Amino acid sequence: KSNIGHLEAAAGIAGLIKVALALREGELPPTLHAAPANPEIPFAELGLAVQVRLEPWPDAGQSRIAAVSSFGFGGTIAHAVLEEAPRAADGGGPDDGTHQLSSRSASSSPLLVSARDQTALRAQAQRWAAFLEANPHTRWVDVVRTAAERRSHLDWRASIVAHDIAEAVDALAALAHGRAHSSLTVGEASTRDGVVFVFPGQGGQWPEMGRAMLSECPAFAESLAACDAALLPHTGWSVIDVLRGVRQDEVPPLDRVDVVQPALFAMAIGLAAAWRDLGVSPTAVVGYSQGEIAAAVVAGALSLENGARIVATRSRFLRRIAGSGAMATVGLDLDALRTRLREAGAALSVAGVNTPTSTVISGDCGAIGAFVSRLTADGVFCRRIDVDYASHSGAVDLLLDDIAAALAGVSSDAVACQMVSTVTGDPVAPGQLDALYWYRN
Repeated sequence: KSNIGHLEAAAGIAGLIKVALALREGELPPTLHAAPANPEIPFAELGLAVQVRLEPWPDAGQSRIAAVSSFGFGGTIAHAVLEEAPRAADGGGPDDGTHQLSSRSASSSPLLVSARDQTALRAQAQRWAAFLEANPHTRWVDVVRTAAERRSHLDWRASIVAHDIAEAVDALAALAHGRAHSSLTVGEASTRDGVVFVFPGQGGQWPEMGRAMLSECPAFAESLAACDAALLPHTGWSVIDVLRGVRQDEVPPLDRVDVVQPALFAMAIGLAAAWRDLGVSPTAVVGYSQGEIAAAVVAGALSLENGARIVATRSRFLRRIAGSGAMATVGLDLDALRTRLREAGAALSVAGVNTPTSTVISGDCGAIGAFVSRLTADGVFCRRIDVDYASHSGAVDLLLDDIAAALAGVSSDAVACQMVSTVTGDPVAPGQLDALYWYRN
């Protein structure tokens, strides 16, 4: 009131804003026109004082706390307690334009720029570059947060992922002049087709994957707990313990196929839950190899319990053929690969078609090694996949009867979003995902 007068119904929010600013700035602002103090009020006896000058707010090594009251003429009594906000994740210091951003900032905090057309996008980039050059001490975390949360996201968009502010300025200048830059991605937004969630197979795992998200992302942690409960009757061990890196004398090792595949299943379900919690839901899903089980659960075609049963059963039977097989990625299209297999007389299977120019082979370990060596000598890209079994090959024929019996009664429901099968190449129909389908998978 002493600063801006009586605001009546808005008086409380004015006090709240003043206290919030005092907490942020670490300063104690004065109450104007309060000196000399009213002699009728025993301030010393009450342990009170009126702030009559601007002073630093002492840092006692813990969060500053303040309270603000609003007492209305009609009897309203409001009292709010505010605590100082945590320090910014990037360390909070100024940026001199050459400061290396943390890996967390550089990888997960892009600068987002948008406009209604390409011309306006270039002009917007020019303004951002000029701002950063004129304000070299601006914190990067504040820049990207403002761009992401306080600006409209229009049709033409650009994303800059930079290691320092100088690189960000270079990328913005490139955008402003219509040039390419390694830190810059430009495109036009579209809402026509929606988002597709792609669920990978085995091979991209690492020890203690998901450990940080279990602590930091409630939606992920809640989903993992549900997966753990669904898997436990089939595995006998906790997938959360595996992901947390509990000692291997208490849980089985992640490099076992019947451990890594349930763990990847749970990770995929958890990541989908995390995205949905952020407001990103799929219009369609697709899964590769055992990733198709998680895709079916997310699409609503399988219950979580049936998905857990399938992945645990599938991986348990695959362990029977572990130790003698191998797989490899080959940089050839399908026709060229089949031609090379015939020429080599190799008794190998085409396990998958990743892209028009990338395929996967599967079979006996020795035969894979010889074929990969031959192709590599001819200059063809090849890479062994980190598995010791020949999945998606004739080696799994021995498992048909056991899988069919173990998964008897499994069926699929109508999907909540479209699921495209990587077994057939077509959209999944209700009831299609039975035991035979998962054997074919």
